Amino acid sequence: MVNNKMSREGQKQPTEFQQKIFNAIASIPEGEVTTYGHIARAIGRPNMARYLTGMVSKHPHAHMLPWHRVVYSDGRVWSKGAVMEQERIQLFKHEGVHVENGKIVDFHDILYTFE
Repeated sequence: MVNNKMSREGQKQPTEFQQKIFNAIASIPEGEVTTYGHIARAIGRPNMARYLTGMVSKHPHAHMLPWHRVVYSDGRVWSKGAVMEQERIQLFKHEGVHVENGKIVDFHDILYTFE
């Protein structure tokens, strides 16, 4: 189902499914991280983890979401482009999350699982 409703600013409104994803991302506490797989399970779509990797960019206010807290299942923080990756690492540093060689240090200790 595609939701073609437009906001007052002329932007497409997210579908109910997309909104669940965005709400899950918004609920990740500062200083913690989660994975695409954990989000997929939290919204009741456990097989959709790969699909979720592109969803953040579709949010009309993606810059307002803590998108940097969503990482790969092995703790990698890779982003498209070195600048974005460095931005994410700086955001993590600000939150007290340590990153070495592109991976979260103590990944399992700060993993948020929506439980």
